[in-house]
Amino acid sequence: MDYIKKHKLTSFIILVYIVVIAFGFFIYNLFIGSSGLPVYGDRLDGIEDVPISEEQTDKIVKDLESEKVVAKVKEPYLSGKIFKVIITVTDNTSVADGKALASKVTGVLTEEQKKFYDIEIFVTKEYSCTLEATGNVDEEGNFVSDVTVKFQDDLSDIDSVTDYGINTKDAKEYNKDQKIKITEDGEHIIYGYTKDKGGEYKCSIKIVKKSEGSSSKTETINSITNRSYPFIGYQKQGTDKLIWTKDR
Repeated sequence: MDYIKKHKLTSFIILVYIVVIAFGFFIYNLFIGSSGLPVYGDRLDGIEDVPISEEQTDKIVKDLESEKVVAKVKEPYLSGKIFKVIITVTDNTSVADGKALASKVTGVLTEEQKKFYDIEIFVTKEYSCTLEATGNVDEEGNFVSDVTVKFQDDLSDIDSVTDYGINTKDAKEYNKDQKIKITEDGEHIIYGYTKDKGGEYKCSIKIVKKSEGSSSKTETINSITNRSYPFIGYQKQGTDKLIWTKDR
């Protein structure tokens, strides 16, 4: 410490030197790596000759959002030589209709662009009409405490959802309620209703409550039955066909 106090300027210079060397080493590894080559090697050579314009990405978004089954689209972007598009579809969209949206992407790109870039299309779903029930359950899966049933997401924060409601009866009602509490024993079916530009949807969840049971844990169950989403389509550069991942 005495040496540092007596040689403040020298110590400061040494410290700055160490920081500069460390930063340079970090940048070297980030962009060059141990191979001595750029991260993408020469894969990006010529990319400046086939740019994907802002007008093209804007058109892709506009064309997709005009489709009735599309809830929202993330701004398309490049990752190396992969052109990526993320599409969120409405609640009742079939897998076939989801895959058909790919033409709104590939149809905007030129043949030169499709020869240069890989195309990745990720199709997912909001499942706005999804109910979940939370409470203490026994070993048989029966609820042994009061049960809170609500929409899985806060629908007031989802722009694509124009109306919603929750009800104990199988009767469509857009009451803006998002939560119901079950306190009585017995079998209960709770219904949810949502609406977006794709149409109207109904979901339901069955609850069995038995207060005399012994609780083993707190659990949340939900009403989703369609597990086909999300899925991804991938078109290799120079090919004219999207290969879709296995639906799951």
